[in-house]
Amino acid sequence: MSHIDFETTLAICKNARDLPVALAYIPLVSAQLVVQGDTPEDTVKFAWNAAWEALLLSALFNCEVGFNLQSDESASSIGASGELRATNFYMRGLVNSEPYELTDGDRSWLERHYDCFSDLMVDERFRSAIHCMATYRWHSLPRIQLAVLWAGIEGIFGASSEIRFRLALYAARFLYPDNESERKLTFSNVKKLYDVRSAAVHGSKLKNNVSETVASSAALLQKIIIRCFEVQAIPDEKQLVP
Repeated sequence: MSHIDFETTLAICKNARDLPVALAYIPLVSAQLVVQGDTPEDTVKFAWNAAWEALLLSALFNCEVGFNLQSDESASSIGASGELRATNFYMRGLVNSEPYELTDGDRSWLERHYDCFSDLMVDERFRSAIHCMATYRWHSLPRIQLAVLWAGIEGIFGASSEIRFRLALYAARFLYPDNESERKLTFSNVKKLYDVRSAAVHGSKLKNNVSETVASSAALLQKIIIRCFEVQAIPDEKQLVP
């Protein structure tokens, strides 16, 4: 959609409030979701749910997937006679990073595992984890990013006591049930990450490189979400206790 010039944008934005959103996001669009239904009612429902699809893809691939615009035509064919509107007016996801390019392996993985998305979304813990993973970049402060990411990690495991120990144990056993060396490494790493997380959210002085901790925490939550798809289930605390 980056081919659309200023005059065309003016013509296709029927609501003046949509114009600043369109001008900000059109240059960033590199792909689109096509939403179709058998009836107008179905199309509206699917278009509404597409926001969750965008959040899910953002979480799965640890990248930014925006969903601020809808049009009545494909990006390559929309012109002055078309219509473009903003789905929300929050200027989130406005980043300068290069678009994530799906690999053949990514596409193959999605074909194998994506169908269980609806079943997983029934669980509020999974929905929260997806939202945390997809939105942590919307905050500029690393301390807040860590708080958001660990809300997703803690929430999906449900540990209510001895949290540091249990989260490390549960993450290790959930991610690597058949690999003892990886379990031990993950157990140690999660405890270290949680120590930085605790210092960050409680306002303590941070000694470590917080940006690295944010990246490592995001990678951890991403692995947990991917594992949920692969086993088609949310972590069960009872099964993760030795």
